[in-house]
Amino acid sequence: MRWNRWIFGVVVLVFVALALAARTDRAAPAKITPFVQAALAEHEHADVLVILKEHAHLGDTQHFMTQYERGRYVYETLTKIARRSQQALRHELDAKGISYRAHYLVNMIAIPNADADLIRTLSARDDVARIELNPKVKKLSLYVEPEQEQQTTVLWNLQLINADKVWEMGITGRGVIVAGADTGVDWLHPALINQYRGYSGEDEIADHNYNWFDTVENSPEPLDPGDHGTLTLGVVVGNEESTRTGVAFESQWIACRNMDYDGFGTPERYIGCMEFFLAPFPLDGDPMTDGDPSKAPQVINNSWGCPPHEGCEPDTLKEAVEHVRAGGILFVAAAGNEGPSCSSVMDPPAIYEAAFTVGATTRDDKIAHFSSRGPVTIWGTEQIEPDVSAPGVGIRGPMPGGSYLSVGGTSLAAPHVTGIAALILSAAPHLKGRVEVLEELIRQTAEPKIGDCGG
Repeated sequence: MRWNRWIFGVVVLVFVALALAARTDRAAPAKITPFVQAALAEHEHADVLVILKEHAHLGDTQHFMTQYERGRYVYETLTKIARRSQQALRHELDAKGISYRAHYLVNMIAIPNADADLIRTLSARDDVARIELNPKVKKLSLYVEPEQEQQTTVLWNLQLINADKVWEMGITGRGVIVAGADTGVDWLHPALINQYRGYSGEDEIADHNYNWFDTVENSPEPLDPGDHGTLTLGVVVGNEESTRTGVAFESQWIACRNMDYDGFGTPERYIGCMEFFLAPFPLDGDPMTDGDPSKAPQVINNSWGCPPHEGCEPDTLKEAVEHVRAGGILFVAAAGNEGPSCSSVMDPPAIYEAAFTVGATTRDDKIAHFSSRGPVTIWGTEQIEPDVSAPGVGIRGPMPGGSYLSVGGTSLAAPHVTGIAALILSAAPHLKGRVEVLEELIRQTAEPKIGDCGG
């Protein structure tokens, strides 16, 4: 009888062990997204983002009096949670000699070239929510157009948004910091050098600490092998003696490189730049401990997209954008160039409510054929996007090396709105950090147009 009870007990233990193992096997793959599973099936390794379960509940940050207070609260809250919750996982990775990069804006750890065994092991951890792919995704396309002779000293697109009338009032963007996240910036371009926050004004000497971050190759000074970043930032602040391309030409700029020379970025690089802007840090500084929210910009221009069909999960950047906005920074995003179909605003970050999304208009103030339309339906509801539209066809901007080019795309429309926000903040500095008010001012003073997709 005792022997039978012993056998019965062993059998029960075996069944329990098998059940637990089966449950673990089922749970682990469920945490691994299909894009990661496909990458492992093809290459047996993948660049991944390990998203942890614990995340911040920031609540409404509008009650803070200043942008700095909002930014400091968000930065300190997020870094505290990330340092505490990542400790055990980082210890395991360190013990195994695995290289990784830790982030706080989204509580995650990026692991390059992770093999299948490691990914399965990490997915079984209780503190891991999911494991996503960190794919290379292409930037928004540009439409290059022949140079057109300008009939006036003020470019047509700047006249169309009444920027010249604002300048006549003495409002030029002074006192505002704008940021560009893109392929980089040619900081020595004559149209941009004098507005760079790090520039001393003497003999091309600059302090790049807190003013520049390169997520691609950690260059110690701004550069732009991909042209796109110089072009887009030039529409915000560009100003040379003979050519003014910038809406807010006396704003200062800082920048972060999140795409390589041919315009490919990754979700991790995009998040890395957002971290830098929320709390800028020095060259070779640690974002988790060396960030300084007092050096944050008021507006960020984002003329890029992260297409889900290329492996970018729709939710990956959502929390990051929400946290930047919670920190009192206006996050301007290009709508995309997938028009004219309705519901063609499809890619992060344009699909997020926390992003201020911009479509493109033509010289005669019509919606550009290529400009992506709303509504956004990816979340199962109809969300109005874009928020506004701005000139995006035949826009003149600076190119690396000192030249200029006329191009089109929502990539060029978004910087107009970044510049408009800078002009508003220059005129009303008390609105710095009041993102919600700033967004509503821009919406309410735009000219309503009824389109084929609902208006």
